[in-house]
Amino acid sequence: MRTNWMTWSPALLVTASLMLAACGGAPVEESIPEVSGIGTVEGEANSPIYDRARAYAAANPKRDGGTWNQWCGSLMVRFGQLPDSAVRPTAIEAYRASTIISTNASTAKIGAFHWWDIGSAGHVGADLNGGGGTVFMATYNLSQSWGDAIGVNSVSGYSSKTGARYLGWSMDYAGGRIAGGGGSPGGSLPQTSTEFDGIPGEIYYKRIQTVGQRDFGYTGPIDGVTGPNTEKVRVRITARELNNRGSPRTSAQEDGIPGSIYWTRVQTVGRSFGYTGPIDGIPGPATYKAEHRICGYAVNRAF
Repeated sequence: MRTNWMTWSPALLVTASLMLAACGGAPVEESIPEVSGIGTVEGEANSPIYDRARAYAAANPKRDGGTWNQWCGSLMVRFGQLPDSAVRPTAIEAYRASTIISTNASTAKIGAFHWWDIGSAGHVGADLNGGGGTVFMATYNLSQSWGDAIGVNSVSGYSSKTGARYLGWSMDYAGGRIAGGGGSPGGSLPQTSTEFDGIPGEIYYKRIQTVGQRDFGYTGPIDGVTGPNTEKVRVRITARELNNRGSPRTSAQEDGIPGSIYWTRVQTVGRSFGYTGPIDGIPGPATYKAEHRICGYAVNRAF
C-alpha cells in the first residue's frame, strides 16, 4: 500500500493518471464558486476527517499543477490513502466494486463515499461529517471551493446542480476505506439545555446546523453562531416537529418561513412546554421561548 500518491515519480504519476480516470460530466464545468478561506476551526462538530480534508486541500489546491476538475477518483485515492487494489479507471467502475449500504444519504457515516451516475465515468465524493451534508469532491460544482475544483458540496446540492442520479453510499471505495471513518454525524455534541429553559446557545445552534446539514441542505459551518441560513433551518426543524404532532400543517417545514399557522401551532404545542399565553398566532417573548424549547426538544432527539 502506498500511503501518499503525491510522492510518486513523474513516470508513475502518468500511469496513475491513466488509471484514475475523470469524473462524469462535461470536460469543462462552467460553475466556479468563490474560493473560501482555509480556516482552522469551524466548530467542534466537524470530524477529524473534515480537518484532514481541509489540510489536504490547503496543501494540494491543484492536482499536479493543474485542476482537480474531472479527477474525483484520484482525489479519493490520494486523500483517503487508499491501497493500490482500490484503484479503478473511473468512478462508476469503483462504484460497481464497492458495497452500497443505502440510497438514503442522510444515514451516511463519517468517511462514507457517495456515488453518482453522470456522464460515462460517474462521480464520487467523501462524506466529511456524515449525513451527506459536507461531501469532499473534485468538481467545479461546489458550495465551498477550497482550491482549483476541490472543495465540498452536499449530496442534494451536487445532485440538483448537475442533474446527476444519486446511487447511494458505501463505506468502501472498491475495498479501500478512509482511516477513522464510520462515526455518526454530530456524535460528539452534548445535549442542549434549550429544550428545558428556552434560552438558545452555542450547543443549540451547533445541533441545528448539524441536523440542517443532514436533513435540510444546510452547507454553512458548524460553528454555533446563528445567521440567516441557520435561522431558516431552525424554523424548518421546529415546523417538522409541529407537523409530527398534528394539524393544521405548516408549510414552514419546506420553506423556513414562519406564518400565522406556524405560530398558532407553536403556541398550541407550546402548552406542553410551559406556554400559557393566548393561541392567536401572534408571536411574542413567551411564544419565542416555546419555539426554542420545541426546537431544542427536536434536535436533542435527532442524533
